[in-house]
Amino acid sequence: MKSSPINALQVECVDPPLYLRRQYLSDRFFFKIYQLSSHPLISKLHLLLEYISTKHYWTHKESPCLSNSLVTLLHLPHPVSQCKSCPIFDIPYDAIIFQPNIHLDLGIEKDCPIANSKLSRVIDNLWKGWLIIYTDASKKSGESCTGAAVWIPRYKIILNFKCPSISSTFTGEATAIYEALIYIEAHNLNKSVILTDSKSCLLAILSNQFQSKYKLPLILKIKHTLYRCHLKGIQVSLAWIPGHSGIKGNETADLMAKNASRNGLPCNLIYSSDIVLLAKKKLSNNWNTLWKATQNIKGKHYAAIQCAIPPKPWFFKFNKANKQSTSTICRLRIGHACTPVHLAKLRIRDSSLFECGLDEGTSDHSFFNCPKLSCSLYDHLPPDIPRPINFDSLLTYTNTPYVYILCDFINTNSIKV
Repeated sequence: MKSSPINALQVECVDPPLYLRRQYLSDRFFFKIYQLSSHPLISKLHLLLEYISTKHYWTHKESPCLSNSLVTLLHLPHPVSQCKSCPIFDIPYDAIIFQPNIHLDLGIEKDCPIANSKLSRVIDNLWKGWLIIYTDASKKSGESCTGAAVWIPRYKIILNFKCPSISSTFTGEATAIYEALIYIEAHNLNKSVILTDSKSCLLAILSNQFQSKYKLPLILKIKHTLYRCHLKGIQVSLAWIPGHSGIKGNETADLMAKNASRNGLPCNLIYSSDIVLLAKKKLSNNWNTLWKATQNIKGKHYAAIQCAIPPKPWFFKFNKANKQSTSTICRLRIGHACTPVHLAKLRIRDSSLFECGLDEGTSDHSFFNCPKLSCSLYDHLPPDIPRPINFDSLLTYTNTPYVYILCDFINTNSIKV
């Protein structure tokens, strides 16, 4: 309806306000190119920031989105990894196309009760006498640092590293693998196998770097180190093992990674792939702040049903529901539907009574108590929904299969609001 509050419509469709969307797209673009120190836009934006600080042109208007993106990066607690050209040009071509010895399937399933004994048999068959190295990473919460650990059981050696809080678990896992390889190369440890529970890292190492969307510097460094070991005659294998499955070495590495997030050797470099994720987090925080500030002015009814911004619209999950029933539920959730009570409030109708004349034309009466219904919605609800329940509370169940029950009821009784 035309009277529907815009802030509620935006949250229902998970479509942010335009000025937040513009800033988000600007952040994503600039955070990607910032890893190239030679990009011409970076120097021009620094000049623009100096101009803004010395002149007063932007005193009474919002700063440009790109300059805001640069300010966000300048206020990060740690430096961002940069290179003069695309990272793929910093290592030899032979290192890029080199295919290391990586095992993605050792025949050990996740949560297997005998995973430890299975791994021992695999090691005896494939790597008997080799040096076994475990790597892992841990991140407790969004604000905590990311810990990376390398554990060498034969020599009781622990390598702990503390990455910035903005670093992802993927970066932590890649850091642990890279540091393990640097240790192998520095000490000339021939016939070494690195066991990790990060399949995504191993797949990134195996992937075609020329076709990869992100040219991750850490992955390229890992490939370069593996290639140098190959040239020196140092045999290195990498293999995936399931995490949290009772494998002693992996469990020990996991504990060390958790400890590294507090006491590890600082690795203060931030990578472009991680700051790109910061753009989404920044958008989410700013939009949630705006939603909380405006919901007391307009959209109060919807705010009581949807207190936080969902990751995706609820109707994406229920694509089998027809458009009419989906629109009806959206109108009822927003609180602006063609019910007699709402139409009377807008002075479109003289009376707020329902057509049956027995009660006010609320959504509760329309779905539960009206004698014109073939049966009450109560008769269709499963027993695990608590009773009594009002219709507004029922509209909070949009992420459950109960939506199909509601859609069928709307279609059966031809409810049009």
